[in-house]
Amino acid sequence: MAKLVNSNSAPSAPSNICLFDTPPSQVAFNKGTWITFTPTTSMNSEGPYTFNVFDSAHYFHLSKSYVSFKLRLTGLEKPTDKTPADGKTEPDKNIYLTNFIGATFFDQVKLSFNNVQVYDSNYYAYKSYIETLLGENDETKGGILTAAGWTEEGNESQRLIKPDSVMDFCAPLLLEPFQTERLLIPHINIQLTLYRNKEGFCLQSNTDTKAKLEMSDLKLHMRAIDVVSSATIGLENRLRTSNAQYPFTITRAKVIAIPGGRNELPFSTLYHDIIPRRVIIGILDPVVDVKKDSLHFGHHHVSQIQLDAGGTMYPPQPINCDFDNKNYAESFVRMYEELGCFVDVNLATLLFQKFGDLKHLGPSMVRKLNDYILFLDIMEIWNGCNGLHLDLLSELSM
Repeated sequence: MAKLVNSNSAPSAPSNICLFDTPPSQVAFNKGTWITFTPTTSMNSEGPYTFNVFDSAHYFHLSKSYVSFKLRLTGLEKPTDKTPADGKTEPDKNIYLTNFIGATFFDQVKLSFNNVQVYDSNYYAYKSYIETLLGENDETKGGILTAAGWTEEGNESQRLIKPDSVMDFCAPLLLEPFQTERLLIPHINIQLTLYRNKEGFCLQSNTDTKAKLEMSDLKLHMRAIDVVSSATIGLENRLRTSNAQYPFTITRAKVIAIPGGRNELPFSTLYHDIIPRRVIIGILDPVVDVKKDSLHFGHHHVSQIQLDAGGTMYPPQPINCDFDNKNYAESFVRMYEELGCFVDVNLATLLFQKFGDLKHLGPSMVRKLNDYILFLDIMEIWNGCNGLHLDLLSELSM
């Protein structure tokens, strides 16, 4: 007979032996549909661009919100760099877009509900890039995020933009209030304002080239959910006595300038009111120029960094790095541990490896897929499509 781990352990059984349990059925939603909005402000090269969603009767799934737009390179001027002497290789005169341009094209995003500002993101380009770089798996970056202009190192040719050519992008809105899985209640006036980055940030070239990016066809796409009338009435009755709550994690960005010629930087106060759960430090060149990669986070020969949070030093013992000799294994492992990168298993990859390319599925194949998912011998499955853990309450679209 199996024994308990200890007296405080509760008995349990795996799901594959629960032969008489019927999975619950989702009956609250009728259907979902995409609604597209256009800016209420005039479209120009400088911005800002404002969207207003007035008194909508829909429940919005905010985490499924996207912006799409088109970019065209105009006003190209010849580079001012001198032509190299004979025998020397002429520099690459092509012009490339900054990585993840669907999100990094914008420098600041403001969000208001019922004329009350609830979110103001400075350095939106840096935040969205870092969160995607460290928080998304390879399948997501090499899949849906390619529509937002994401490219891996070594594939810079995919970001090449030619004069007068038009490139189309569609990127998720990476705002903290939009990262909740809870539906936004109806009749909320939503105002979203986007401020764009300068050409020196958005473009990259090996020569001193001057050009402009012209935006067109900017749209906001939001997922609206049709909730059954009985659930709507129940939510309205509950809202008369209680407030709806939307928990999300706040991410703040702060820039500290380090004067040239210094070998160390004394302690600088980052925050007075909160102690963050995680601090990510990136070091950039202070000069934003078309001849430099705006999102190149170099090590700049940093040997060690320490944080003082409420009198406690992190890490307790400094981690020494020597990037010139490639001695940074401890810090590399610590980064992966703290980011939780060891449980990143993509469901789509598992299904493809098991069944191959899935097209025109019939009822028998759908049942086979469901049986395979239920009996997978993995404690946690990470769904790369929406970042949620898979359980019996999850909905899968095949």
